[in-house]
Amino acid sequence: MRYLRGIIALLIATALPAQGPETTDRRLPNGMRVLVVERPSNGMVHAALFVRGGRSDSGGLPSSIVELLARSLFGRVTSADLSSKTEPIVHEEEALCEAVRRETLQQSRLGPGDEPPEAAALHSKALARLKAELGDEASLDLMEQLGVTARRTHANADYIATACDLPASQLGPWAQLEARRVKDLNLYRFPLERANWLEDLRKSGRADVGLSPLLGSAFVGQPYASVLDENPGAIACLTRAEAKTLAARLFSPDRMMMVLVGDVSAEAIVPILEGSFGHLQSSTEPEPTPSGSSPSMSTLRLQVSRSKHSRIYLGWRIPPASGPDSLALALTAQVLGQGSSGRLQHLLDRGLARNVKVELGIPGSRALNLLLITAEPEAGHSLAELEIALRGEVLRLMEELVPGDEFQKALNQIELKDLSAEADPATLATRLGKGWAVLGDWRQAFLPIQRLQQIRPDDIQRVARFHLAMDRLIVGIVEPDPSLSEDPLDRKLAQALRALALRKGVEPAKAETLVQEGLRQLQMLPREQRVTTLKLLDPTVEDSKPKEAP
Repeated sequence: MRYLRGIIALLIATALPAQGPETTDRRLPNGMRVLVVERPSNGMVHAALFVRGGRSDSGGLPSSIVELLARSLFGRVTSADLSSKTEPIVHEEEALCEAVRRETLQQSRLGPGDEPPEAAALHSKALARLKAELGDEASLDLMEQLGVTARRTHANADYIATACDLPASQLGPWAQLEARRVKDLNLYRFPLERANWLEDLRKSGRADVGLSPLLGSAFVGQPYASVLDENPGAIACLTRAEAKTLAARLFSPDRMMMVLVGDVSAEAIVPILEGSFGHLQSSTEPEPTPSGSSPSMSTLRLQVSRSKHSRIYLGWRIPPASGPDSLALALTAQVLGQGSSGRLQHLLDRGLARNVKVELGIPGSRALNLLLITAEPEAGHSLAELEIALRGEVLRLMEELVPGDEFQKALNQIELKDLSAEADPATLATRLGKGWAVLGDWRQAFLPIQRLQQIRPDDIQRVARFHLAMDRLIVGIVEPDPSLSEDPLDRKLAQALRALALRKGVEPAKAETLVQEGLRQLQMLPREQRVTTLKLLDPTVEDSKPKEAP
């Protein structure tokens, strides 16, 4: 059977081009890129807009602002979203939101999340008025009126993307509407999206707190250090003005690409896009070059005790996806666990792990990133046992060549995954957009099959020995510790750090990020040292020990 799979893969490799489907590449006069994949069918088109610059391009602000920007700009759209009459309502909310922040700072003895009742009540009314003005889920959505379905918007570490399906006959009105939203950048929904996100964080309890501090320690000074931070205090301080300034830089035509897959031709759609997106002006601000000191590549161990469930992370810093070892690393991850037949899946069969997964390109793959193994122990087994087992499987890759049948299975799985991306318009558009935003060229979005066939088992052994060496391992341990959440010392330390940052003139959103990181570092110290630090920051406070269990 394995020989049959190999023959099929070889036939596919010789029959199909190495650079993906036939794609027309055009550029508008203002620099915006347009890709068209013609697939005459039922008169439908999948349209996707990509912006190069995601949560790692927040311009010094908390990365959450990129997510809020995407949600605010590409959410539901009614006539009120396009009307200047909505501006005074948003201004009222912004003024009251700032009043809440000022009064909270003045009453420094309030706990985290508490708000002065007078300003808070007025602010709630302003939010309700704005929500009523913009309409709820039952109100008329201009996109739905055009027949738009399956809308999806997200902002990851590397890019912002919004996509939908729509009738080909509505491409003109749709392009006009989308281009107007990008040009005006009203972001009237920003306060609502901010409030919704804060409410979601409160309900979820922020269960997964292990990966963000691990990234912060692994990528100090690098673009991906804080892309997963979701600090409620920092989110609450973000403003629409900051989002608009960021959007004006990110949504420059030379950083945007439109991908259209379906019943459309380049000759027909390019003039339409020139009349809509073609009117956007390029930003005068140059695209920033990722900066920061090179992180230490030595081993790192981090323990976080603020979660309901135990888990372990094993990560290795690997080069960007554009690097020469990207295909060999992809095969290495496939052998380890990206599939039901992966080696690490055997830990589930042995009853050692509840779940285990292997991911490549965490949190993104445009810069230095992680090959990450995440696992949770089964009841009756410790994290130490699980760590030993995981290390053993990685070491086996370094010491033994992957058997031929196992290697061919992993190779076939990657090839089939690569080819299946062409079948679905949405998957194809995402692949093309990601290739452009991350790799710098959409043509690199599809793994060249001839190049993949050149990789051998000894290439897996080579990259495992070099990139997955144990002296470069990053270990993150996450264990429950309810006592931390009950300790009022953490709250007082946060208040003192916040007051110090604001006295130094740090912007509120940045101050909250600094407070979160400072508190994270202080929690690693013994309690006595934390008390001493608190007294140095604020000599007026008194220490409060956590309540002892009866």
